[in-house]
Amino acid sequence: MGKKNDPLIQRAETSSFPTFVPREEVAEKQEQHDVACTGEFGKLLRLIGKPHTLEIIYGLSVRSPMRFSEIQRQLKVQPKTLTARLHDLVKAGLLSRTTYNEIPPRVDYALTEKGKSLGGIICSLRKLASQKS
Repeated sequence: MGKKNDPLIQRAETSSFPTFVPREEVAEKQEQHDVACTGEFGKLLRLIGKPHTLEIIYGLSVRSPMRFSEIQRQLKVQPKTLTARLHDLVKAGLLSRTTYNEIPPRVDYALTEKGKSLGGIICSLRKLASQKS
């Protein structure tokens, strides 16, 4: 079937919908995206993209170390969500978790050197947010 007789192309040309994009072009872009988002870089992107991750990192960059309850009070995050996110950040090496043998138990979270290196990215995001469009 030629391009002139293809009903998808004809419909795209006669409607207000975006024009037809060849499958090869879509597949190529998807492949480029997949390559860019694999390995450690991809893991970091997915972690940073999770809800509250950047807020936690920013909060700990301003004041560190912090206890679980302080982080929760500051961010107003559900305990289950905060627990999962802190676990992910510790596992990724962005936060350190220090437990104290006290009653009641005390746990402090602080940025590691790797976590502190994200400070530049957060500063860039703050500048971008404050720019007028």
